[in-house]
Amino acid sequence: MTAVTADVAREVGRLIESLDGKEWSLPTPCSKWDVHAVVDHLLDVQRRFRVTMTGGDKPTTSAFQDNTAVLVAAFEQEDAPARTVTTRLGHMPGRTALDILTMEHLIHGWDLGRATGRVPSFTDSVAERIIAFCEFMNPRLPPHLRNLKDPQPVAEDAPGVDRLAALSGRTVSV
Repeated sequence: MTAVTADVAREVGRLIESLDGKEWSLPTPCSKWDVHAVVDHLLDVQRRFRVTMTGGDKPTTSAFQDNTAVLVAAFEQEDAPARTVTTRLGHMPGRTALDILTMEHLIHGWDLGRATGRVPSFTDSVAERIIAFCEFMNPRLPPHLRNLKDPQPVAEDAPGVDRLAALSGRTVSV
């Protein structure tokens, strides 16, 4: 896992660890999901990618930070970027799987930040890379799996993660 992607996952983990009891039921910009549902989704994504990258069984319970540590170790293996892995989208290079995982953490970390009033510290460079990845991949995916649905307006000079959120249909203040 690149250091930048690991930093994104760790930042989302920091947001999750900072949640207090009443924040778990707050609505998020991810339509129909509250904070608890977004965190559950991220845990499920991490658990599925653990299987993708390690070949083990999908854990039924595992903590966010534990999943992050396993994924960092798996993606840091020398052959990880070029290795062909199997996901629910089919066979793909490990590098593509890493970009999907990064996208999930960025978008849903943004959701958590907006719901709780916390500002995650994501760098523009990683958000820009994921925007380019999404724009490349989106037309190649079946319609029901596309993440860039109903892009919303956003200022051209907005932070990269805000532009990524707008591309994925979230409303960002213009």
